Amino acid sequence: MIKKIKFNYSEFCANLRVLKQLLLRDVKVFKPNYKDRVINGIIWSSITAITYSYILPVLGVKADYGAFVLVANAATWGLFDIMSNVANLISDIEGEKSISYYLTLPIPQSWIFLKIAIANAYQAIVISIILLPLGKLILWNSFSLANFSILKFLIIFPLLHVFYGLFSLWVASRLKNLDKLHNVWLRIIFPLWFLGGYQFSWNNLNQISPIFAKFALLNPITYIMEGIRNAVMGPNDYLNFGLCVLALVIFSCIPHYSC
Repeated sequence: MIKKIKFNYSEFCANLRVLKQLLLRDVKVFKPNYKDRVINGIIWSSITAITYSYILPVLGVKADYGAFVLVANAATWGLFDIMSNVANLISDIEGEKSISYYLTLPIPQSWIFLKIAIANAYQAIVISIILLPLGKLILWNSFSLANFSILKFLIIFPLLHVFYGLFSLWVASRLKNLDKLHNVWLRIIFPLWFLGGYQFSWNNLNQISPIFAKFALLNPITYIMEGIRNAVMGPNDYLNFGLCVLALVIFSCIPHYSC
């Protein structure tokens, strides 16, 4: 016999109100750190954009390569940003254990972890959203927006940060203690990023090695890079946008259900 699942609308709304208040609290806590993170993002993105656009072309790199990397910067910041949030979460679990208080609130415990994922996604997106306009000011004519699709961007940009938020929970669940954070960076985050198309497109990789290109399709960062470049730079040289969106939805569910 199939057991029917009853949906309690009033309880759901009450949970939403609690979740809303918790998220508003996280926004207030994040505000004092916002300026420093913006500065960090500007420094990192500006240096890479200037290097790839104005210095490396002297060595034979194409002049538009700076724009190629700049778009990846806007999509990559969240991947790096979650590491500090993961460190804070593990530090809390090992120390003050304030998360224990949240788990006693009149809300399903799974919603507490959802709150953490949403807060992590929010903290990343409010920084990365400024990197493209900043890059346009730095690169100017070297960064064309002729093929920019606002609809695709409004789909892929929030989606990739939702993935980062959920992925941060998976990373935290794999850490035994804060001392292991360095291992996660070198063994998981860095390989995903460096082999996920930050400096090359999937088509480039496929031309060099179709075998490695197939393995790259198992990397969620590949779809993030291809999807954001498809939205900003046009679809001609990148993976199908619908495929990137579908893959990110699937990859977003994997860390959620494996935590």
